[in-house]
Amino acid sequence: MNHAVKPISILILSVRADHGGGPRHIELLLKNLPSDGRALVACPDEPPYASRFAELTDGRIFTIPHRRFDLSSALQLIVWARKQGVDVIHSHGKGAGVYARFLAVTLRKPCVHTPHGVHVAQYNPFRKSLYKLYENLSSFWIDHIVYVSQEERDMARAEGLWRRNQSGVIVNGVESVAEADRLRWRREYRNRLGIDEGQIVVATLSRFDFQKNMAEAFEVAKALPACLFVWIGDGEDSAALDRRARADGLANIRLLGQRNEPLPWLAIADVYLSTSRWEGLPLAILEAMSLGLPVVASNVTGHHSLVSEGGGFLYPLGEFAEAIRRVARLAEDQTLRCGLGERSRRVQRERYSAKTMAQATFEIYRQVLAEAGK
Repeated sequence: MNHAVKPISILILSVRADHGGGPRHIELLLKNLPSDGRALVACPDEPPYASRFAELTDGRIFTIPHRRFDLSSALQLIVWARKQGVDVIHSHGKGAGVYARFLAVTLRKPCVHTPHGVHVAQYNPFRKSLYKLYENLSSFWIDHIVYVSQEERDMARAEGLWRRNQSGVIVNGVESVAEADRLRWRREYRNRLGIDEGQIVVATLSRFDFQKNMAEAFEVAKALPACLFVWIGDGEDSAALDRRARADGLANIRLLGQRNEPLPWLAIADVYLSTSRWEGLPLAILEAMSLGLPVVASNVTGHHSLVSEGGGFLYPLGEFAEAIRRVARLAEDQTLRCGLGERSRRVQRERYSAKTMAQATFEIYRQVLAEAGK
């Protein structure tokens, strides 16, 4: 088979198409896929990403349930994938991995899996052992693991996950932002929120759940009333944090909820804050770096190398007094903010490009196909 003339058909699987880093990663892959790639997507029919995936694939979309394995859907997906002539399967995240392995063994097609973070921190010992047993037994049907950072790969190995699989690191990437767009967004979106140019804004783009640890961001905001904390996103913890802010009389936290296009809202910020308990390689921080924002982040997997080489400060997870000190230092020192922000932007452009990420991922598709003898 000559893949130079026949496009490679890639079935991309995700059990989420709502707001989140995984769906955003897939959108960036689709937008930057080489011309000899033909993508199909199986995902839930939900905003904002299902319609975007449909547009980027010329409607080659199959609907599966949100964060749930359904045998009937999986069987119908097999029939659809066979008709579409799928060459490679690529799953994103734990739930999609179940579908992908089911399809790989049935269709006998190579399978690539991107974990998007090693999620075992909240498991009790029994559940953790059971999860690792499942992943390692079913890894026979995975041809290649793509980690989004070296830290994520190191953690997977430390946890004894996917040790017998071929694997590689393809770091996440985002699109660069032109300075004229950044300045226009900053002016326009500050006006929308009634924020003066002189107000220091600390932004966070996040789900509000256990992993993202926004209770720690709340403590930082509470200690720095002169700064305005703008939180973009939603989740199971957002209502409780909103009630707590009202009860404590805090006027310096604004919850904007979900935004389908969060980048212009991030552009209003002077500093980016992340308090996550763990990450893969967070797109939200990369988007902040593309806007030239200095970053304050917890020193956890997925943050360490990114913030160390980019512009910003790490603090020990749980020691929010250190986070307060670092945010306050950036708020007081414009020269420091600008210097670290420019470094962030330069590092993003040099090392974390969406186009480079997509091209490297496509090379993995070629590799697994060649190894499968196609």
